[in-house]
Amino acid sequence: MLFYGFLNMKKRFFSFLLIFFLLSGLLSAEGAISDFTEEKVEEFITMRVALKSEDITVALEKISALRDKVLGELPVLAKDFEQEECILESMYFMEMYDRLLTSNGNQKELRDKMKLQMQKDIKCINERKKGAVSEWLYLFAGDVTAYYMTRSVAATLLHGMKVKGFYEASVQANDKRAAAHVCLGNWMFYAPSVLGGGKKRAKAQFDAALSCAEIKGEKYMAYVAYSQLSFENNEKAVASEYLEKAVDLGLGRRELDVMFKCNEKGYSHFQYLRNRSGIDEEMAEDEKDEDDKK
Repeated sequence: MLFYGFLNMKKRFFSFLLIFFLLSGLLSAEGAISDFTEEKVEEFITMRVALKSEDITVALEKISALRDKVLGELPVLAKDFEQEECILESMYFMEMYDRLLTSNGNQKELRDKMKLQMQKDIKCINERKKGAVSEWLYLFAGDVTAYYMTRSVAATLLHGMKVKGFYEASVQANDKRAAAHVCLGNWMFYAPSVLGGGKKRAKAQFDAALSCAEIKGEKYMAYVAYSQLSFENNEKAVASEYLEKAVDLGLGRRELDVMFKCNEKGYSHFQYLRNRSGIDEEMAEDEKDEDDKK
């Protein structure tokens, strides 16, 4: 009896430890960054949508001014300065990247900067325990890596599954983060089913995003993703309905008008972005780096 009582006590003890470590992992993930950075990221997730309707020069000036202000305040407000700096730098740079590329076409220089940011983000993740990494760092590391590998078959083969891993880690760190579900869904849409992609898997992620989106910027992301996947599935009335929901958010409609026009012409915004990114084109030899030749 004493022996079995001892075994039961051990079972309860180890069960308690397991629950404790699981809970402590969740709590540490949620509190990995300061409230300051959390607020600035959530604000910008919505702001960046409104900036899509701004003139390129005006948008660049606003992003640059905001970046300088926020990063200037960060040292005294950060909980984990290095991680939060990575999050904010990645977020602002990605939003400037397309506009800078559009205005001056300096692909190689910008891509080199993107690679440096990717390496910095990955190093920051690798130096921390899983529970000490914010969903935002996983998410933006995935975005930065995805931007970097565009237009390079070799770089895509080298880094493509890392992107999926970062998005999955972001969802695991906070399964109520709609932006993470949308990004994982986008990856799944473009990826073949043999690698864990496909429209059905993408839809599951977009459904999750719709169910948990709270801030306007994330609602916008969820609505347009669900809309254009619906268009791909020949559910045109549903596609139009969700584009109208995005319009009703009042965040500007320049990008939404492009989506409406794409759909009128018979193709989705997913296909439009694929064509615009040049992902199916061969990268110029003078733009390549070592990752493009492996």
